[in-house]
Amino acid sequence: MERSDIAFYKQIEQNFIEFAESRHDIRAAFVIGSRARSDHPADEWSDMDIVFYTTNPNFYLQQQDWLDKIGDILCSFVFQTAGGDPERLNLFKDGHQVDFVIHSVDTLRDIVSAKVVPSNFYRGVRVIVDKDHLSNAIMPAHFQPPEVLSISEAAYLQVVNMFWFISLYIAKQLLRGELWVAKMRDYDAKGLLLQMIEWHEKVVFGSEYDTWHAGRFMNEWVDEDTQAALSKSFGRFNQVDSWNALLSTINLFQKLSAEVALKMQYSRPEALETYISDWIKAKSEIVN
Repeated sequence: MERSDIAFYKQIEQNFIEFAESRHDIRAAFVIGSRARSDHPADEWSDMDIVFYTTNPNFYLQQQDWLDKIGDILCSFVFQTAGGDPERLNLFKDGHQVDFVIHSVDTLRDIVSAKVVPSNFYRGVRVIVDKDHLSNAIMPAHFQPPEVLSISEAAYLQVVNMFWFISLYIAKQLLRGELWVAKMRDYDAKGLLLQMIEWHEKVVFGSEYDTWHAGRFMNEWVDEDTQAALSKSFGRFNQVDSWNALLSTINLFQKLSAEVALKMQYSRPEALETYISDWIKAKSEIVN
């Protein structure tokens, strides 16, 4: 028996295709993400991501009545992707989510002219609308992780300096009892920690090692020691637990960043690391 989510998204896809065919301005559309992948394909909780190209992107970003032709909409709003592309996020009945990334046709023509494969096509893509027969020019020859730039010493030092700067700020907010402010900055620190984890795994296992993106499937590509340390790096909403999580976070970051620097033969701001790490640890008696 077909899963209910599969049946729903098939119908949504067909509804969108019929809608796009009825609109002259929509020239091309692609399904990307988990519902286009064979590697780590969609599960029952996955949403659907559709990228489409139109001569009138503002209409689809500024209006939402057109969604009634796609399905029974619960809510819809405009946002942007991690890469800064405009998108409309939509929640349909039964809690199913469909995200439309909306580009101008000029963008498509530029990509085709430059013979550039969009980075979000590399893991999987399906063509669902191609009125001008342009899709072949931008389809990847085979599906693989997108190419990642090598780690530069400047990028490494930027991440390290930012991490220690933010860590001291978090510590001060926790000492003040400003838990909400500390938690918001901890989100930034965890983003820097994730970057260091990705770099660490690549210097250990090779530059082609697949670290996915945004922490996806971490249990598959992160080493066991790091996973164990991460389990102690997220605290509850109280001062003591948050402080102990901060200590675990800085210990993990310090270990990984040192190993990356050693492997890559990069310099690291050891004086800064030692000063801030010691400063934070010395204040532990105030919290505990």
